[in-house]
Amino acid sequence: MPLPPALQSLFEPWLLFLADDPLLRLLQAGMLLIGVIVIFLVFFTTRDILLRTNSFFYMFVSIVLVAALPVVGFFVYLLIRPARTIKERELEKNVAMLVAKLTAKPAQSPAKPTKAQEDKKPTKKK
Repeated sequence: MPLPPALQSLFEPWLLFLADDPLLRLLQAGMLLIGVIVIFLVFFTTRDILLRTNSFFYMFVSIVLVAALPVVGFFVYLLIRPARTIKERELEKNVAMLVAKLTAKPAQSPAKPTKAQEDKKPTKKK
């Protein structure tokens, strides 16, 4: 199905990269799709590993693993990545610290003054 003349003039420079043969054009589209998926996996891995660790070596190995072996490397990355992000670990640490503080100091109820404390109170004179 030919394109309308207005669209053909717009897309003509971009269509020069595609082959005339429909089978080769399908192969080119498939390769383009695979390239987009690989780039997405590398960017996703980079963003994810930056949120999960501060280790430069671990970041570098993860990104290179996914870039070198796109699909298999991504699944291996999902297996070896830290379970929680840095913020989740900090939040868990802070919550544990708060719980420890609350359980260490039980809430003090107002206690009745002892007999010695009552005797020390100044009495009002009329």
